[in-house]
Amino acid sequence: MMRMVRICVYTCCVNPNTSPPPTITTPASAQAPAPRVAFAELSGGRREVYIEHAGQVYRLSLTAQNKLILTK
Repeated sequence: MMRMVRICVYTCCVNPNTSPPPTITTPASAQAPAPRVAFAELSGGRREVYIEHAGQVYRLSLTAQNKLILTK
């Protein structure tokens, strides 16, 4: 025996006299790629930089193996 199922899509269930659902948009900042900055340019040739964020100070330093370490 076959069973009938009724499927209703959002647009058919909404009162046609009401406005359509809002369109979801992404902010412009989400669409643009993040800027890329060389560590040498950021540090001015030094081996470490202090970065302030949300009232906290972080140290971004360059190791002898040419890796970056971020410490609080």
